[in-house]
Amino acid sequence: MEQLFYLLIPLGLCLSYLGIKYTIRFGKAKMLYEMPYVNKEGTFTLERAGTYGLWLSGKMFTKAPIGEFGFNVVDEKTGRAIPLFLSIMRARVNGITHSRMELYTFDAGPGTYRLSVTEDPFVLDAVMKKVGDKVIKGDIAYNQFTIQIYTHTSFVLRFISIWMIVLGLLIAVLGGVLPNTLV
Repeated sequence: MEQLFYLLIPLGLCLSYLGIKYTIRFGKAKMLYEMPYVNKEGTFTLERAGTYGLWLSGKMFTKAPIGEFGFNVVDEKTGRAIPLFLSIMRARVNGITHSRMELYTFDAGPGTYRLSVTEDPFVLDAVMKKVGDKVIKGDIAYNQFTIQIYTHTSFVLRFISIWMIVLGLLIAVLGGVLPNTLV
């Protein structure tokens, strides 16, 4: 019976491996479009229907233009504006010198779209700007920021993959400790 607990070790390690694999996959998503912030407008093409995220990317530890702008995404074929949804649990991906943050998500089908930067931010972003102005003084270097589009990954899936790592390691440790404590 005690030998059955040793099976928890490979089970836990497999669970941790899968969690690490999916967590890395979220951070290395393929960029579908990139536009310098100073351009204010650009056109991109989506090959398949899905949920996509609008990201702001820039140099780390610099003041960002969050709260100064909003977005407008328009289907080129129909002229219809695509509704944008605020990312409440904003995903962030940090590198050594640059980072990116998901600001909004939208659902779109295959086709060509026009992305434009507008002057009307969401209320939450305007509040964040007021706080940021108090914390970080100085001017914003707008030419250091880009707007990017990635396939959106649900926060729930990221949360589950992180817990897979934690629970997998816990199960593996218990698989090694439990048989020794029951003797």
